[in-house]
Amino acid sequence: MASNAITVSTSPIVLLGSANDRLIETLGSTLESWHYQIDLARSGTEVLARLDSSTPPPIALLDMDLPEPGAAEVVWEIRRRQEQRRTWNILLSERRDGDRVRAALQSGADDFLVFPADASDSSDLRVRIRVAERVLALTSRVQKQSSELRYHATHDGLTGLWNREALISLIFQETDRVQRIKTPLSLMLLDLDSFSRINHDYGYETGDRILIEVASRFRRQLRSYDLIGRCGEDEFLIALPGCTLENALQLAGRIRQQILGRPFSTDNDATTLTASIGVAASRGRSPLVVLRDAERALAEAKLSGKDCVRGDPPEAWLTQPILTAPPSAVPGD
Repeated sequence: MASNAITVSTSPIVLLGSANDRLIETLGSTLESWHYQIDLARSGTEVLARLDSSTPPPIALLDMDLPEPGAAEVVWEIRRRQEQRRTWNILLSERRDGDRVRAALQSGADDFLVFPADASDSSDLRVRIRVAERVLALTSRVQKQSSELRYHATHDGLTGLWNREALISLIFQETDRVQRIKTPLSLMLLDLDSFSRINHDYGYETGDRILIEVASRFRRQLRSYDLIGRCGEDEFLIALPGCTLENALQLAGRIRQQILGRPFSTDNDATTLTASIGVAASRGRSPLVVLRDAERALAEAKLSGKDCVRGDPPEAWLTQPILTAPPSAVPGD
């Protein structure tokens, strides 16, 4: 087998790491007969590069006599680099001895098999590979389910935005960063005015579609690193890293005009929304304290007749004009 790759189209891939031509010939022919595609690596360095790539092979058969770094060292290094198993590593040896078995176990290899280079009975190897495939398939399903559970635990089921608990946790992390590098951070609490009217006039299904569209407009308008979550049926919390209170007040005016000011389609009509918005600056304080300030500002906006913006401290919104074309420091530019 002179080529460095033996291919059988549309077949599962097995990485074969060995410099032993007899072993390569035997395993290559065997794996080809089982309809596997073989990726051949003749050194530990080549194996390490394959296993640490963005698309590693699902199964690796590694000769314990692989040139430096050895197979056990390669597996140990991969386990150190990767948090999750991405390849099932089977170490092969032409002989069984205690040192080799211990080296395989200590490296974190998934399996160890005595497989002489001239072996004619490959049934044991076939069983090991089938076991590896079943374990990898099960692991993939578990990881997918775990990822889905984490997503649903941290995101709002309707809009896909962060939920309140996850967002508050992220704001705590952002506050730690603000305290370290002394940058501004503002919180914005937005409550859609009289949203129950939408549900009453058009039905809850239409109301849900409008909330989804509101969330979509937020994503398009805000910066990628701004944080936004749905904290109630029609209430949204936004964290704005790098934004002073003045910047955030200007953005609030932009949200009223460009996100809520455009009509939302209903079944046979269109409607517009308004919102009351409260804004508060972090200044490195606890997010729970800043959130209370934003809640007070929101309550003031509601008492002022709704469809308006208020900041905390109250004098901030009195001295800062709400611009329709905010400066470059404001998200969305």
